[in-house]
Amino acid sequence: MKSSDNIKGFFKSTFIYGLLGSARSLFEFFLLPIYARFITPAEFGMLDILLLFTMIGGVAAMMELGNAVFRFYFDSHSIRYKKSVITTAIFAMFINGLMIFGIFVFLSRYLSNTIFGSVGHGYLFIMAGAYIFLNTMITIPLNLLRVKNQPTKFAAVSCAQIAVSLTGIGLFVVIMKWGIAGVLAAKIISTLPALITCFYFVREDIGLIFDTKLLKSMLRYSIPLIPAGIAIWGINGINRVFMLHYLDYNQIGLFSVASKFVVIITLSVIAFQLAWPHFSLSNMNSPDSAELFSGIFNIFTAGGIWLVLGVTLFSEVLIRFAMTPEYIPAAGAVMPLALGMFLYGLFYFFSTGNVFTKTTSRIVPPLVLAISVNIALNLIITPRYGFVGAAWVTAFSYLVMSASMMYSNRKHKFIVFDYGKLGRLFIIAVSMITVSAWLAGMNSAYMLGFKALIFALYPLIIIFTGIIKLPLKSRTIIDQQPDNVRKILEKQISN
Repeated sequence: MKSSDNIKGFFKSTFIYGLLGSARSLFEFFLLPIYARFITPAEFGMLDILLLFTMIGGVAAMMELGNAVFRFYFDSHSIRYKKSVITTAIFAMFINGLMIFGIFVFLSRYLSNTIFGSVGHGYLFIMAGAYIFLNTMITIPLNLLRVKNQPTKFAAVSCAQIAVSLTGIGLFVVIMKWGIAGVLAAKIISTLPALITCFYFVREDIGLIFDTKLLKSMLRYSIPLIPAGIAIWGINGINRVFMLHYLDYNQIGLFSVASKFVVIITLSVIAFQLAWPHFSLSNMNSPDSAELFSGIFNIFTAGGIWLVLGVTLFSEVLIRFAMTPEYIPAAGAVMPLALGMFLYGLFYFFSTGNVFTKTTSRIVPPLVLAISVNIALNLIITPRYGFVGAAWVTAFSYLVMSASMMYSNRKHKFIVFDYGKLGRLFIIAVSMITVSAWLAGMNSAYMLGFKALIFALYPLIIIFTGIIKLPLKSRTIIDQQPDNVRKILEKQISN
């Protein structure tokens, strides 16, 4: 198969699994107008802290065994071996998820008093722990549907979660007015039918084959990813710690709302994460893998910058349209958070070499460096510039993380970087995003038209400068030419 066909296949998978896998995030975005009318910015800040706990607790409960399943599943064609990989991971995550839930129950009053200043919110941490356990249990069977390339079943699980979650939001938040407890309750009940459906779909892939030796090998691969996963969310978590100390829940709520308005970039990164492991591992031994991955990198980078540009240009008008007036200041944090999410996507791409070689421990130093930079900058910037400053700290931390990961993986050579194209892309991106940031708060009809023009010009500039090339309408025309003509045409295209 030609490299161009492989690239098309990858982005097709990215679209399918990304649309399905990130449907919940998109769903949360469309719920923002409802939340804005039933939850205050301060309550939004409290919810943001709780969801951060579920993310970090989830990473600890899952032990990154979902990634290990992807890596080890392809090591053998034996059905028994594959069942052993799946069953061993599920059993280990069940035990660990149950322990994490127990910790949340035991520490619920302490966490409530320490973070919210009252023991009266302990039940919220118990609910968060329950959600962590259920979400942990669905991880392996859901990933297995991706491994086996079953998008229809994957869609059924995603749709079940969304349908039940919507019912829960309507009942608990809108009708019963439970506030943030209602949001957590909706998340919990939405996981139950999806969990049952998911296990039903993969029932034939699970057996009573628990392999202690295999678990040790999988943990040796996945354990270095645990601090990596915690660090990724920890960058956001550290921001919250400093905002709790220097600011208030109102500003944390605005920070959280701003992060929701980078949803299109979040969805793109999630889509990439869902499609990339299967694609990269199944092509890592291909003779043209470096060229293939290079093409995907160029498209992902150029496309990600385009999304950052669009989010920056139209964030304030979208917030004005979707939210109530007290949420409008959140627009100031949208651009740096959009940049941060895009840079996190690059970090995930750059870590591919470590996945191929099973040297996941090398992912840790870039993360430690990024967290250290994050803490130092938060001490200086957050007290002075508030939640917008914290957003810029997030962006710079992810820049450090992705750049150091790229440097660390330079010897793997799983991708060939075209530094000329990257340099041109950097100049274009900085110029256009700077202009868009200056125009962000101007929302008259004329200015919206001008912003739309800038947004539309970006892909044309990228193509004109040769960073991304349009595919020819019919490649077969070139293939059918005599060898001397075909070589000349191919050389012109590559240049």
